Parts: sequence; C-alpha cells; structure tokens
Amino acid sequence: MMTKEEILERNRKKKKDEGTEYMMNRGRRYGVMAMSSMFIILAVFNMYQGQDNNQILAIFWAYLGYESYGMYTATHQKKRLVAAVAGVIAGILFAITYVIHVIAK
Repeated sequence: MMTKEEILERNRKKKKDEGTEYMMNRGRRYGVMAMSSMFIILAVFNMYQGQDNNQILAIFWAYLGYESYGMYTATHQKKRLVAAVAGVIAGILFAITYVIHVIAK
C-alpha cells in the first residue's frame, strides 16, 4: 500500500494540474453546447431559406468524429472508434456533397 506522500509525489511527477484539466473540460463542454446550438439555429435558418446544410453538416460531423477519436485514444472503447470512423466519413461525404453542389451551380 502506498503512503500519502508517495501518492502525492507520483502525482507531482505526472505534471498534471487537475484545476487546469477541470477548467479545460468545462470550457469544452460549454463550447460543444454553443456549437450545437449554433448548428441547430443555422440548420433551421438554411432550411427555412431553402438552402442546403451540407457545409455546416460537414463541420459538425467532422468535429464529432474527431472528438470520438480523442475519447477512443483515452478509453480504447470500440464504440468510440466506430463513432469516430462514422463521424469522419459523414463529415467527408457532406463536404464532397457541398463541393459538388457549389461546382454544379
């Protein structure tokens, strides 16, 4: 069993600041909420205006895919890897669809 001092020393060597990690995770959480809210607003506006949403869908899905990949690297959960691959593929397909739509005009 490790003593309190050994545990504290081990944590100091990791060079992790739990306060900084907490702050960054909280910031990311609010950032994701804001991005998701803005996505919904723009998607509804685009539908109302008769415009496609491929451009913002590409960004949204690419973000979700890479976020899932980051979670996979930390947890090695197969479902995170599947979500990462699906998100990145969806992002790429929406981007291609957007480019094709713009070129066709």
